[in-house]
Amino acid sequence: MRKELLYITFFAMLLASCEEYYKPDLEEVAGHLVVESHLTNDPKQNFVKLSRALNFYSNEPTEKIKGAQVELIGMGGQITDAVEISSGYYTFTVAPVPGKLYYLRISFKDDIYESDRVIMPPLPTIDTLYTKHKIENSFRTDGDGNPTPIQIPGRDICIDAPISRSLEYYRFGWRAIIQWSLSLPATDGPPPPPVYGWFSRYDNDLFNIAGLKKFSVSGKVKNHPILFIGYNSQSYLDTNDKVASGWIVIVNQYGISKESYNFHEELNKQISAEGSLFDPVLSQVYGNIHCKTDPKKIALGFFDLNSYRQYRYFLRLGYNESSFVNLRQINRYPDIPDEGTTVGFIPDFWEN
Repeated sequence: MRKELLYITFFAMLLASCEEYYKPDLEEVAGHLVVESHLTNDPKQNFVKLSRALNFYSNEPTEKIKGAQVELIGMGGQITDAVEISSGYYTFTVAPVPGKLYYLRISFKDDIYESDRVIMPPLPTIDTLYTKHKIENSFRTDGDGNPTPIQIPGRDICIDAPISRSLEYYRFGWRAIIQWSLSLPATDGPPPPPVYGWFSRYDNDLFNIAGLKKFSVSGKVKNHPILFIGYNSQSYLDTNDKVASGWIVIVNQYGISKESYNFHEELNKQISAEGSLFDPVLSQVYGNIHCKTDPKKIALGFFDLNSYRQYRYFLRLGYNESSFVNLRQINRYPDIPDEGTTVGFIPDFWEN
């Protein structure tokens, strides 16, 4: 499952003692507006999802908010109305422009909510993408269902990116597509045509953010890891009959504001907390959306206005640390289904 932005936050402190677990009374938060937004210069990505928060322990599905008026407002006065294409899911036909100031306005029943004013950063760039040898610690389930620690040799795919006064922070997402082929044996007559297939892995971990580090004298983001791929490509396939034919790595780079960086950093702390003594205390992560008609009402969520650019690479890692790494940038952007097969011909997007 693809990672979605997490805006319904946590309201409890999870501290454990040797004898019993502390279980505090939780705040009742049913009815709060939850806003999940993602707006970039690419209109195909842009959406606003509206729902209503339920109680912390509720097992009921989140209530989607239908029939709201959602507007993207530029500081020059231009207003773009969103279109509700499904229940609680709103999109814009016009994309915001890098360097311009915008805010989000949501009108629902008798309430009006507005976000802070946000400038869309300039388009991001990657200076260099490269790989570094790494041994990743992981777990594998044995026959009895018990986790067994394992070590996976492979490579981190890393980037360097510039930092300027107008763009100091980034967020990254990725998709890795493994290509494979399969030659079927002949039975009666000539051998059947080969099968070409592929499937995708997606970023499902914490939000991958980067920015200017405190006290840094460098004007770059350096050695920032995007994803890890093991040398043993066959381990990603479901049968030994399939032969791996390299990876297509898609890197989605977003230029983000300092406020967006801080918001996602706080979410990462909450998501990664495991309840030990030195973990951050779980708490509510406030966003930048406020109720104008009743300041006492809380809106959970963040108006995220990001500039966007996509990079694609073809990658072969070899078999071990000493192997030659085949890495090159791809300068074409066809649509690639999540997975599939073709028989007798190579798909249009295929890379060699």
